[in-house]
Amino acid sequence: MQINTDYIQPAELTGFAREALADLEQNQFTLSAFLPSSPVDDLQYRFNRGGVGLADAATFRSYDAEASIGRRPGTTRVTGDLPPVSRKIRLGEYDRLRQRKADDSIRGGLFDDTVNMVTAVAARLELARGSALSAAQVSLNEDGVIANVDFGRRAAHTGVAPAALWSNSATATPIADIIAWVTTYRKNNGGKTPGAFLTSQTVLSNILRSQEVRGLAAANGVTPSIISPLVLNTILQAYSLPPIVLNDAQIAVNGIATRVIPENNFLMLPSVGDTQLGGTLWGTTAESLEEDYDLAGNEPGIVAGTYHTFDPVAVWTKAAAIALPVLANPDLTFQAVVI
Repeated sequence: MQINTDYIQPAELTGFAREALADLEQNQFTLSAFLPSSPVDDLQYRFNRGGVGLADAATFRSYDAEASIGRRPGTTRVTGDLPPVSRKIRLGEYDRLRQRKADDSIRGGLFDDTVNMVTAVAARLELARGSALSAAQVSLNEDGVIANVDFGRRAAHTGVAPAALWSNSATATPIADIIAWVTTYRKNNGGKTPGAFLTSQTVLSNILRSQEVRGLAAANGVTPSIISPLVLNTILQAYSLPPIVLNDAQIAVNGIATRVIPENNFLMLPSVGDTQLGGTLWGTTAESLEEDYDLAGNEPGIVAGTYHTFDPVAVWTKAAAIALPVLANPDLTFQAVVI
């Protein structure tokens, strides 16, 4: 295939693709709020894992005595390759013939195709973000790529189960469980408190029906049969706990609806915008280095271009990226399996 510039220059289409990606992350693929996108002019990710634990205290000394020697935080240098991810779609011979004297129509169709291809790439990265936040790892087994990136979250933060599952409204104690888990979270993160709880509508519905929570909402000796999310957040606030954020997003994987966050998970995360957790790294693609793309000095990030083939005659629109979400401090996430 050869690059096609008859309708759109690659630099223009790439700028459009990056704007589309930013819009998708703002309005549809919202886990980017916890693992925001960051361009890196590289093919690898590198970060220091850990370092958020307890602060190491200095010591008082007598005058004219030497200063005590400090210790570096217990961090581990983690490196790996950013995997490529791309998608393309064909504008075939027949479609072009139907639009043969309507360049604006073809151009508009190529922009629409670009949005669709960018959406496909962004969707795959959102699935990876969901896996990173819930399982603290990203597993790849597709198109010949088999890899598992394990960010090394401690066992006490992974797959924790309550004494009574929250699906049992009579015995479940979600508020007591959350308070206990927050204590563990704070202990393992130097006193840092989670800034958000992320879960599904199903889990939230079970919390609202639990006898413990309904009892906390009782008034004048009357216990409601169910409470509202607003009342629940008032109860959480009374215990200095953050509100619950819902995520029921699903993405089609080989035609099968796949949840971004497992339905039975209750996640504790840092506040939105806390950069200590990590981010989504977007590296430099081979396409961005091509002279035709005219991206000198602006190579990192998703790129898009159109290509043509001659047998059969067709124009292809492709979006390409090299990207991966990474957890620099995996213990800032906490996964409980509650139903």
